[in-house]
Amino acid sequence: MSPAARREQLLDCALRTFAHKGLGETRHTDLAQLAGVALPTAFHYYPTRADMTDAVLDEVSRFLIDDIVVPHFNSGVPAPQAIERVLMTFCDAIDTHPDHVRVWLEWSVALRDGLWERYLVFYRKALDGIGRLLARGAAEGSIAPHLNRDDAARVIVGLAHMIVQMRLSGSSREQVVQTVHSLVQGYLQPRPEQA
Repeated sequence: MSPAARREQLLDCALRTFAHKGLGETRHTDLAQLAGVALPTAFHYYPTRADMTDAVLDEVSRFLIDDIVVPHFNSGVPAPQAIERVLMTFCDAIDTHPDHVRVWLEWSVALRDGLWERYLVFYRKALDGIGRLLARGAAEGSIAPHLNRDDAARVIVGLAHMIVQMRLSGSSREQVVQTVHSLVQGYLQPRPEQA
């Protein structure tokens, strides 16, 4: 296996291990066992536990921003619908990329070991991405002009937790679609007297 392929394999296994054992419990031995490699190989690619954690969190951040938020920037649909699509793409990731979502969920409440400070960097990127959609919506008239864009971005990003809770507690995708649509449209769209 080439070094690049091995690195990718180990990252996938590290992500899976973190998703199932937790941010504070995953060790090099867990990674080596899951990947089917010798322990020194795991240490070669990730010399410290912090290196392994950084790689996993970088991947989670990359996936959530680059694969979920960014593709909707220039989607050609009004901003509220683009925001709904971002949220529903995230909802679908619960099934298609469960390890990414599990790590994100734990990371979003991890207050120790510098994890929170690192989460805030990711969170600001997510707010910036949603803020760009909101700015586009304000310019096109599909977002209520009285909304504070920073507050609205925080509300939208916060809906990700609601979506995970709904799906993991048994709500269907259709129920999530209906809830997201109601919340986004009711919160973001201008009222007739404001249009």
